Amino acid sequence: MFTLKRSKFYLGFYKSIRIFANPFLRLLYRVEIVNRNNSFVKHDKGLILCSNHSSSLDPIMMCTYFPEPIFFISKAELFKNRFVRSVLQFFNSFPINRSGFPRESIKMSLKILNRGNVFGIFPEGTRSANGKIGEGREGIGLVAYLSKAPILPMAVYNSKKDPKRKKSKKDVFSKIRVIFGELIITENIISAYPKREAIEKITDITMNNIKMLYCRLN
Repeated sequence: MFTLKRSKFYLGFYKSIRIFANPFLRLLYRVEIVNRNNSFVKHDKGLILCSNHSSSLDPIMMCTYFPEPIFFISKAELFKNRFVRSVLQFFNSFPINRSGFPRESIKMSLKILNRGNVFGIFPEGTRSANGKIGEGREGIGLVAYLSKAPILPMAVYNSKKDPKRKKSKKDVFSKIRVIFGELIITENIISAYPKREAIEKITDITMNNIKMLYCRLN
């Protein structure tokens, strides 16, 4: 069952999974972490962790290489299967309707952040079909505006293989790179602009940061 309060046992078990997954992923995908120190962030008002999204590996990379448990939103269709629902709830996911960013999801996002938790969002709203970074949806700007939580941008490079490229053994073990950016203090933006403009600014700044980080890995 999805819950905002986790026991010490859960936190210990979650940490042990991360410890096990770390060397496994490094061996399989030769994972390289850039600016790892940026991931150790103090966040009294909660933290929004944002990344590009081109593969199902992206949330796995986030959970494994970010030092704290992350709360996610996932498409509601995934929760229809009982087993998948249990796994998603264990890893702090709650359902969202893909047609938008409904009021209930916003309320849950704010509850997560108000408790000082880390909320993981893929601002594009869905996986990129071609691996390129798309436009950000304003859900990230709205949640940041209402919560005043800072945003930590990150990027995952090479988690999606090029479908037009001929497959080889090298592709199976191709290197995935993860980079953490600098903290975006949303309160500074909120205090400088009216609501509508602040939401747009937060969305644009977040996506620009993710794109710049991605380009550094390319």
